[in-house]
Amino acid sequence: MKSAWLDPAETLGEHVARLTALEAEADAVEVWAPMVIPGLLQSFAYAAAAIHGTVPSLPLEVVDERAEARRHRINQLGRPGARNISVVVDEGALYRPVGGYAALVDQLEHLLAVEALQPSLTVRVLPQGIEAHPGLAGPFTTYRAGRRRAVLMESLTGSTISTRPEDVAAYSAAWDRLLGLALPPHESVEFIDHTRENLCHRLTTR
Repeated sequence: MKSAWLDPAETLGEHVARLTALEAEADAVEVWAPMVIPGLLQSFAYAAAAIHGTVPSLPLEVVDERAEARRHRINQLGRPGARNISVVVDEGALYRPVGGYAALVDQLEHLLAVEALQPSLTVRVLPQGIEAHPGLAGPFTTYRAGRRRAVLMESLTGSTISTRPEDVAAYSAAWDRLLGLALPPHESVEFIDHTRENLCHRLTTR
């Protein structure tokens, strides 16, 4: 049997299966999202707009299928007794109207609800105006299960899963740096809620 931690994926199906296995086995999942709300925390409308905007050639039925799958990921990851999930979102992602401002408001409400209902989830905001940091290189996710480590590196044309010690060490250090710069959890939730309120006011006063 192939190991999700050791064997590289050769096809898209194998890659998705490997990523799913990593998520299922991990004790801790750490996500850095510099551009949009990460997939596992996306509402359906936001996810559909993000997927279609990134890959406009995808058939709409495939977009809907993937968006629906994203909507259920947090329920699988955040089940009682499962792993700890930590997410750092760049402040800019809270303002980007993926799917329009109404979809963004719905997304922020969804984010706040999920954070409140999932005790294993911690969401933090990286404020704008801070110094340069390793997260500028792009989004990534790290996975830990006992002594095993893996990192998912994302780009426009795809994503790569690596267990190479040098990759894991570099991204672990980047994650520690992001945590040091991000707002504390309670302040982050208040910041997200304040942003949501401002967007709601903007919509109702148009």
